[in-house]
Amino acid sequence: MAALRLAKDNIPFVILDKDEFPREKICGDALSGKVPHIIRRLSPEILKRFESECRPLHSMGIRFIAPGDHVFDVPFIADFDPNIHPVPGYTVKRELFDHFMLEEVKKVSGGNLMTDSMIDSVQRSGEGFKISYCGKEIYASIVIDASGTASKFDTCYEKPMSQPKKTALAIRSYYSGVESLHPQNFIELYYLEDVLPGYFWLFPLPDGLVNAGVGIRKDVVLKKKINLSAVMEEIIQNHPLLASRFRNAERVGKPAAHPLPLGNPRFRISGESYMLAGDTAHLVDPLTGEGVGNALYSGYIAAEQAIDCLREDRFDDSFMKAYDKRIKRVLGKEMSISANFQRMLKYPRMVKWIARKADGNKHIPGLMSSMFTDLDHRKKLLNPIFIFRVLLNR
Repeated sequence: MAALRLAKDNIPFVILDKDEFPREKICGDALSGKVPHIIRRLSPEILKRFESECRPLHSMGIRFIAPGDHVFDVPFIADFDPNIHPVPGYTVKRELFDHFMLEEVKKVSGGNLMTDSMIDSVQRSGEGFKISYCGKEIYASIVIDASGTASKFDTCYEKPMSQPKKTALAIRSYYSGVESLHPQNFIELYYLEDVLPGYFWLFPLPDGLVNAGVGIRKDVVLKKKINLSAVMEEIIQNHPLLASRFRNAERVGKPAAHPLPLGNPRFRISGESYMLAGDTAHLVDPLTGEGVGNALYSGYIAAEQAIDCLREDRFDDSFMKAYDKRIKRVLGKEMSISANFQRMLKYPRMVKWIARKADGNKHIPGLMSSMFTDLDHRKKLLNPIFIFRVLLNR
């Protein structure tokens, strides 16, 4: 996304990636409404090509399963009308999505894309950086680091991956033959007592596949010595809402695990001549684990900050703070609220009581649906007095 935004202003760029594309990417494969929104903002034509070439499923909402097996179907957009509203979300393999975006980069001028290029080191050089890779060197006046949890750039900033509460561990597998998927391709999030403050997910994909997995905060995994693979298998085999649906399912490929750097608004994500984006900047939503939309937003914003730097000929730490401020303004409030919700999940008795009271409450679906479009409504749900008023007003 950063490269495409730079190309729009005819700014030359270099992309270094250690992989060849297409390549498998460990992910839940769900794309929130932020993805079509920011791509449409960049170029409506790119979004049309994505729909045509990748043929993603249109996901219309989320099915939340709370402790006690209380089920809440929440549409992303209440009273959705395809003639009025844009598609609110997608599911598609990241392998396809990432390859599509890379092919779009190849179409623009002024860029140099180098795949199969492992970075060996990044060192300060003058006012920029010297990047060594595959026996070669390049100089960059600005670095946008989007290399995720395996960044070679972490000597330039305080890397918070050592903070277990700021990291989740996740495992996912693909399955075919899973039954009773939602007719509108709702993604499913199971907040089960055994995995709180984490969750089990089930996301429908094109071609009859599903992406299923478990994500739990790292400190909880370490403290309870949790085996994620065993937990996922136990849920699939024995959970009353899942066992029969997986009875005739077959696993496709091997399970894969990956750390998720959870949203950390207090973490500085820029400095002299550099910015961090995506997972490197810890922008994964702490409640849902969704990271692609935030990654695209941060790439877009980083590119616009780079354009400002070049225009003003300023790359100093003070000028770069504008990037942090904009990320905080656009994404920080949402991540803070999600982090507070995640902290609530540490109290399963309270969550079960709320879920039991909410089950059948006519106000709940609309209220939860508004969470996706109105952060003020989401913030209200953290107010105990507001919750009690809603729950008792059946």
